[in-house]
Amino acid sequence: MNDRNLKLIYIALGSLMLILLQSDVFQLAISLINILPIPYLIETIYWLIRILSFVGIVIFIIISLKLILNNIKKL
Repeated sequence: MNDRNLKLIYIALGSLMLILLQSDVFQLAISLINILPIPYLIETIYWLIRILSFVGIVIFIIISLKLILNNIKKL
């Protein structure tokens, strides 16, 4: 495996972590911030998590396609 494929795999794993921000466990941990008396903090955090998760999905798709195309060219 060459260095470029390894970097692409690391990027794909990082974007997968962004996708996992939408998991129930993480959402429950964020909902514990409701204790704080800041009115729009939770909505702002949820909005940012959704944006980051969407960016992670887009990056994951692009990097996966690059990996597939790079390895098809080698065959």
